[in-house]
Amino acid sequence: MKQTGSVVAVATAVALTSIIGIGAWTSTGPSILASGANDQVQPKLSAAANDGFFMSWFDNATGGYDVRANHYDASGTPSWGPNGTLIADRGFSSTVDYYSSAVSGGRLAVAYNDDRSGSDRISVSLLNSTGGILWTVSMGTVGAYVANPKVREDPFDGSIYVSWFESPASKLQRLNAETGAALWTTPVTIQDGTAQTTNADLWPAADAAGGVMVSCVRQVGFTGAKTLKAWRVSPTGVLGWTATTTTPAVVFSTGSLQIGNYPPCQAIPGVGYVFCWYTSTPLQCSVQVLDLQGVAKFGANGATVASTTTLERVSPRFAVDAAADRVYVVWPEHVPASSNYGVSAQAFALSGTGARLWGASGLSLSPIVSQYSTDFVSATASGGSATFAWHTSSSAVADSVFAQRVSADGVAQWTAPAALAGPSDKGMMVCVGQSTASIFAWPDGGIGNTELAAQRVGNDGTVGGNPTSPGDANGDGIVNGADLAAVLAGWGTSDDQPDTNNDGVVDGIDLATVLADWD
Repeated sequence: MKQTGSVVAVATAVALTSIIGIGAWTSTGPSILASGANDQVQPKLSAAANDGFFMSWFDNATGGYDVRANHYDASGTPSWGPNGTLIADRGFSSTVDYYSSAVSGGRLAVAYNDDRSGSDRISVSLLNSTGGILWTVSMGTVGAYVANPKVREDPFDGSIYVSWFESPASKLQRLNAETGAALWTTPVTIQDGTAQTTNADLWPAADAAGGVMVSCVRQVGFTGAKTLKAWRVSPTGVLGWTATTTTPAVVFSTGSLQIGNYPPCQAIPGVGYVFCWYTSTPLQCSVQVLDLQGVAKFGANGATVASTTTLERVSPRFAVDAAADRVYVVWPEHVPASSNYGVSAQAFALSGTGARLWGASGLSLSPIVSQYSTDFVSATASGGSATFAWHTSSSAVADSVFAQRVSADGVAQWTAPAALAGPSDKGMMVCVGQSTASIFAWPDGGIGNTELAAQRVGNDGTVGGNPTSPGDANGDGIVNGADLAAVLAGWGTSDDQPDTNNDGVVDGIDLATVLADWD
């Protein structure tokens, strides 16, 4: 049954407190994607073939917050073993941000701070489809303060770009994907005048010319306004949105980001770039779209998600469905000087000029009520609708996770929000979309005992339901002779469809999977 207007949150306690071991999704509770002694933290998800996904994280089981990664099939089963691949055995006693992103050929690139040489550098590792490390390269001036690494593949030529902050500017280098060798003699420096210019995000160019777009936070002095700009960089390292200008595009220049906030963005091929952030005074969320030439489409400072500032709106997340011409935004909101919290969402036309499509204040997903907090929102979008997830908290260590799917015109698709996880101490959510579902993951557990948990929710609101069996090579919902024929026909190749375990080769393992799942 569908409903319109405000979406009523589940008020009763959710009996989903148990955590299930690594394996297929289940409706009785979230699954553990990474576990071990001490803390497993800061997950990053990237979509992979056949509705699978990659996850990277920091592992503090033996101290030093080591870098790990794993591949999971569509049912959440790990492909590279229960502990994944150890990428870097580091000595850091605390964490900073890092980045990972899927690369063609079933590979994964991970960029992180690295102290293994005795000096803090920025390293990038490329993993193959079976979790082996193909290469690791380090960059950044020895002795300089380096931070905030980002890494992306250029789909036009397969090269890999890495950006990082090296005080007071951002740096960018282009790497050969086969060897990791630098393709530019020296890194490109990105700086707006003499201001500190810190890279916020990195995406392949949305046009067909190759290269990347780097977004950066600009600030002068510790207390100065922190605004957002974007640079277009060609494959040869030339800065400029057009052939006649080298100046950056302005995403917003009035107001300021919070200290330490580096908002994400997204490139939309053939369209442009979407940005979402919140300002510190007032606490308000905004959205901006730049076209392929870097021209702002939602006004000089973007479009706010609501027409008023009577509520504090922070930490937004967004998702884009280009086929439906939609940008969806979700955020926690708070009545100032109170214990009243809620969650709302808004939609904009990707091709539009910033008009709010879901009313002046957006659509309420979790009504404002007295509670400890609402926090850590996330969103995916496909098929003309968006799936939003959020935490509601009755105490500092009792966070529950809910989700709701909403159509492009603002109609809730499920009778009530789906309960993904019951009360426990949870951290920031990340997400990845599948063809007919969404996966939301988060750190779960107190300090010293944190695991990485996740849950799958179908576009129909089914929690924990698994997609087709791994042995269903052709995805027709049944494992039979057609799947056996697909495996035999693809034997010895890297064909994605019959490669049931996504290890890059069709072999006896895939044959055994089909036979084990035979209907």
